[in-house]
Amino acid sequence: MPAGQIFALSKGIGDLSPATRREVERAYIDTLAVLCAGWNEPVTRALRQTYPHVRAPWEAVSPSDAETTALTWGTAAHALDYDDVHMTSVTHPSAVLVPAIEAVARLVPGTGGRKAGAFAVGLAVNVGLGNAMGFAHYEKGWHATSTIGAVAAGAAIAHLLDLDERAFRSSLAVAAAQSGGLQRNFGTMIKPLQAGLAAQAGIRAAHLARSGLEGPGDVFTGNNGFLAVFEGPPDTRLELDIEAAVAGLSRKLFACCYMAHRPVAAAIRLHEAGASDLLADQDTGVEVEVPPGCLKALTVDIPAIGSEAKFSGKYTVAHALSTGRLGLSAFVPESVASPEFAGIARRVVLRETSTAGEAGVGIDRGSVTVSLVRGGSVAARISIEAYPGSPAAPITDAALEAKLSDCIAMGAPHEKDLAARFRSMAKQFARNA
Repeated sequence: MPAGQIFALSKGIGDLSPATRREVERAYIDTLAVLCAGWNEPVTRALRQTYPHVRAPWEAVSPSDAETTALTWGTAAHALDYDDVHMTSVTHPSAVLVPAIEAVARLVPGTGGRKAGAFAVGLAVNVGLGNAMGFAHYEKGWHATSTIGAVAAGAAIAHLLDLDERAFRSSLAVAAAQSGGLQRNFGTMIKPLQAGLAAQAGIRAAHLARSGLEGPGDVFTGNNGFLAVFEGPPDTRLELDIEAAVAGLSRKLFACCYMAHRPVAAAIRLHEAGASDLLADQDTGVEVEVPPGCLKALTVDIPAIGSEAKFSGKYTVAHALSTGRLGLSAFVPESVASPEFAGIARRVVLRETSTAGEAGVGIDRGSVTVSLVRGGSVAARISIEAYPGSPAAPITDAALEAKLSDCIAMGAPHEKDLAARFRSMAKQFARNA
């Protein structure tokens, strides 16, 4: 029974390996960075206006309300779509887990030493459920970050609070009752809100279960259980591997939908090779070919605002081809409204390969090719197989530091020594299981 497996994982977690602890630390600092960058985004400002008692996590205050704190922090962490990704589950785990865990740990004495373990348990559940349900769940149109994330957060907070088995299983059930989130909301403020709602749901679930609210002993199994309803096998054992789950995180180098990252990386390489000079000829077209399923979330054609630009394969490729980069500044109003980028974007053609073949189905398959075509002939072409920042092409310490600096400059430019404070907070988060 999956619920029993999850409880057993929580109780038997033991010490995390040094390598796993190091990756937990990197996940935390990356999440703090993107949360900082998203702190003044319109969606976060709306939540801060609604819940004015919520302060930033780097401020020396304890949250008075863990649920709305996690809601706000989780939304901010996902506001710029710059937070980490797990590819086979097609989720953004840390934007849900870190805000939920941190908000509760600051409010409940004696839980600080269980934060890393809570993250590890939550991430293993996130990955286990995502892998069990497969790409069909995402392909159906669910926002897996929030459907799966709510349950993962429920497991993480149940571990953090050291719930007994009855309460632990009920926490999973209450979290599952709150699972939701639609890809229809991508490109709008609701998309990051869905990550915040999942973080909030996990806290609410564990608190209600601790107070005696009971649900089924295993919410996952049966024809009307969580797995079957969300496109998975109705009766299965989850693969819950903490080491593999933590090692499988990908950290973003670009603040946009992860499905755009390989095309963007190819476009940057074309720019570095000097091929972007070909764009001066208005007859030069740009062709982007991706494996099946890898245009699923790139729903925006020519964007009008920054949140739309993050889900426009045409715009992100055009900007990267033209400038050789895709930083946070690519999504400010001036960049999105630029006639230069819009003009190139209109020449970009996106297409999926016609059959899966050896590439399979899912965002982690095959390779992506970007070609500059003139007069019916290919003038320049680059193919990319590994996602930048993925385990196959991991983010370097230097790139993570550069990302941290960029995020702080965007979200809290007047805060002194904030990068050092973030590093200290990350070490503390990862200290114990």
